[in-house]
Amino acid sequence: MKKFGFVVRTLTTGSLLVLIAGASALALTPEQQALVNKYKISPADQEKLFGAQAVAAQPAQPRTNPASPRRAPASTAAPTNSASNNILSNTHVWIGGDAFKSLGDRITNINGGVGALNNDFGVVGGFNTSIGLGDLPVRVQAGASYGIYDFSGRIRLVPDSSDTQKQSFFTAGLYKRGDMTNANDRISWGVVYDIMQASSWGVNANSINLSQARGIFGFALTDATEIGVWGTMNVNHDRAAVTVAGAPGVRTTIRSMDQANFYVKQNFAFGGQLTAYAGRLDNASVGDWQAGLLGQVPLNSHWAAYGNFNYVVPSGPSGPNGSGLEQWAVSFGLTYYFGGNAASASVTGNKGTPLLPVANNGSFLVTD
Repeated sequence: MKKFGFVVRTLTTGSLLVLIAGASALALTPEQQALVNKYKISPADQEKLFGAQAVAAQPAQPRTNPASPRRAPASTAAPTNSASNNILSNTHVWIGGDAFKSLGDRITNINGGVGALNNDFGVVGGFNTSIGLGDLPVRVQAGASYGIYDFSGRIRLVPDSSDTQKQSFFTAGLYKRGDMTNANDRISWGVVYDIMQASSWGVNANSINLSQARGIFGFALTDATEIGVWGTMNVNHDRAAVTVAGAPGVRTTIRSMDQANFYVKQNFAFGGQLTAYAGRLDNASVGDWQAGLLGQVPLNSHWAAYGNFNYVVPSGPSGPNGSGLEQWAVSFGLTYYFGGNAASASVTGNKGTPLLPVANNGSFLVTD
């Protein structure tokens, strides 16, 4: 019996040696682990047999084909038209050049009528931002700008002709953007309140304070094209010397013009946008209708170049009278988006960015 037991042990040990011959020094195959469990092989004996402290076998892992390309991990960035309530991520600032000709630049005692020898050029900077109202699709926007004009002076028929002109605009209101990227939501709208404050404005160096309401309604025809209307309505009046140049005491009532414009907005594959508009003005003394362009070209995710232009067609004939009624505005510069949302994925734009721009001399037209 002892010989039989010895033979069995020898055969068993031989079988174990055969099974473990191909085993890794660090892991056991499932068959080897089963034998270890069955014959109660101690860790010390396993170390002798395997040359190292044995560890349990791990489930087989699928092998990666080294020739196959690795897939980039999915981006964790939010969609371009998602909106965050981090106010900085929804804020952009800008700086640029600004030139305009307005009612204040009119001279009314030339050739027995009106005329103009003056316009204004300067620099302007500002910001615009938005914040959400809980889970509502409506958001609040607010912004302001400050401009300085006529650094070397200009024609002025009052003392201190070297004074610079200074302008401030304030805009605040509600808006709702459409979402053509995610939800096929075609409707965008907004309503804001604009304030214009200026000092040394016009040839008679007026200080003025005016306000207006401004609104927009747009319908996206496709991801790339939107049509709509926008307009303004004057809210308050002020008094300024615009009737007779050189007579700052002769003052008349001035206000913002009421406007009704039709626009077409186009979004491009690179994320830029261009808006063209034309419309009628109320029975203002300076003009009956106008046309304009607004555009933006993203330079990268944070920076964009912008440009705006509008022209009010004079209601009077060409010549001195027409030159005195003519109004126009041109702006150009750079915008920085803190949230990296300078480009637009569709014509409805990025939800976090304000819908309406801060008022300027192109959207805030002054008449008497």
